[in-house]
This record gives sequence, structure tokens and C-alpha cells, in this order.
Amino acid sequence: MTALALAPGAPARAHDDCPHFDLDDLLASVEDVDVIVIGRVVTLDGAPAIDPEAYLRGSAVAGPLPLIDDSDCDLAAIPAEGARVVVALRREARGFQWPIPAALFVVENGAAANGGSNAVELPEDELVSRIREVSGQYAVLAADPSEGASIDWARVVVPVALAAAVILAIALVLLRIWHRIEPE
Repeated sequence: MTALALAPGAPARAHDDCPHFDLDDLLASVEDVDVIVIGRVVTLDGAPAIDPEAYLRGSAVAGPLPLIDDSDCDLAAIPAEGARVVVALRREARGFQWPIPAALFVVENGAAANGGSNAVELPEDELVSRIREVSGQYAVLAADPSEGASIDWARVVVPVALAAAVILAIALVLLRIWHRIEPE
């Protein structure tokens, strides 16, 4: 039995030494990582990184997620640049901890396969659906700045402001009429 380690500002994890990822215990696995991302392997400043397409857990961050190899854990072999992956990562100070073999699924021809001693292969759709059932998330990054959150002045703010002004004017007229009827 692994004890939970609680430190100020640090999330509680069932396995603090190395990340845990097991499809048979997906709830604990999803809680044990900070980010689960679908993306492509890229090189960033000479080191591997994941260029995200969608997030299945964690904050959706635009831009590549750098992988840091400073762990004593059993680490996955990073696939070739351009390979599509579904990967579960822990956040570190300078990026994300290099994934363990069970947490790195390489997607080829619609099938997702991970490495390690208990290798698993299943359809990408099934893997994504199973993770989404637990995390409840599927966040896709905006393709350009126009897709970001903004205020539509012409179709929202102006009509609402006009409606508020009309309601206020009607309220003032009714208040004036009421004061004529009942001055006290």
C-alpha cells in the first residue's frame, strides 16, 4: 500500500515516486498525472516535446510541452518526430516528466499501442473514450486568435445595453406615474 504524500502546494498522488498508468485502474491513473494529451512528437531546442492537438486532462496549454529526462523511473522510448501519441504526463518545474512506457501510446492507423512489460493495443477511439469517461474533458486548442473568447460588441453588448436602457426608461415612467397616484 502506497501512502499519500501531501506537501503544501503539491497535488496528492497515489504513487509519488513514479507516475502510475494502468487502463484497468484508470481512475487512479488519471488522478496520478497532471496532463493527458493527444499530440505529435516534435523537437524543441534539441529535446523532444509534445505538440498538443487536444487535452483529455489538465489545463489546455498552447505550444509544445517539453519533456524532461531527470527521473529514476522506467522511461518510455520517445517515438520518431512527427509520430502521433496519446500521453499522460506529470508537470515538473521546467516542463513535463518524461513518460513511463505504460503512459505513452503511439497511434498508427487508428490503433494506440503502449510499451512496457504489459503492452496494450486498442483502437484510439476506445482509448480516448475510456479516458474521457473518467476525466470528463476533451479540450481542443483554438486554431487562430479569432476562435478565442471575446466579446461580440455588435451582436451582444449593444442590444443588451439598448434593452437595459429601454427597461430603465419604462421603470422611470412607471415610477413617476406611481408617485402621482400615491405621493406619499
